[in-house]
Amino acid sequence: MKNLTICFLTLLPLLFGCASRELPHAYPPAWDERIPLDTDSSETSSLSNTLSDLLSEDNNHYHFRKVRWGFTQERVELAEAGNRVHQRTENELVYRHRINGVYCKLVYTFKDNKLRTAGYVTDEPIRNADNLIKEAVNKHGMPTGEIGGYVWKIPDTVIYANVYASTAKSTVTKYKYSSGGLLQGLIKPREEKVGHIFYFDGVFTYVDRTFFDQLHEVNFPLYELSFYEKQLMGVIERRKRQIIPGVGTIPQ
Repeated sequence: MKNLTICFLTLLPLLFGCASRELPHAYPPAWDERIPLDTDSSETSSLSNTLSDLLSEDNNHYHFRKVRWGFTQERVELAEAGNRVHQRTENELVYRHRINGVYCKLVYTFKDNKLRTAGYVTDEPIRNADNLIKEAVNKHGMPTGEIGGYVWKIPDTVIYANVYASTAKSTVTKYKYSSGGLLQGLIKPREEKVGHIFYFDGVFTYVDRTFFDQLHEVNFPLYELSFYEKQLMGVIERRKRQIIPGVGTIPQ
């Protein structure tokens, strides 16, 4: 009975589009065996909306989601009320999220408790990471530049989106062609080809324009950037790897 109940709860999001804010306890599953999340970026709880209305005099001028640059961690958490914090440090808040069908982490980073970057980072390599680019174009139109990815510059914010192939999974068949056996000479030798399924990582990032200008105009010590800030801005990427069934993972 217990197993039956668990299976039924797992199928609820598929059958009824459940809008619960709590993610499955086992998230994320194996990177190539994803299951649907039960929330989407378009869904916000009434509590989140109510609290967000109190955070700004003009809701039409948020810099990212329901926050503005310079917000403290406490104000960002209020804006994300209804979302459970996945990771919290002195300079970072991380949530689990889905945007345009892409499983990812929703990240906020701070310096001296002031928000300066935010965005979405793929949690693990997936097939549909290019939807981050599509989401960026849908929201902001054609990019205004390209720097190792696509860039949009608006008055208070620099927006960056990029996707790259990080994992290739080889497809190996159970059998191979021999020299022909009893039909040798009748069958033309066939060259064995190994196929690959590619998986991608990506980012969709918002950066405080003042902070961005400081990075480029002042001798800013890059070592002060946090791990997530480096990831959000494309400074670091996941190391490429190839997975061969029966053999294992080969770093590249």
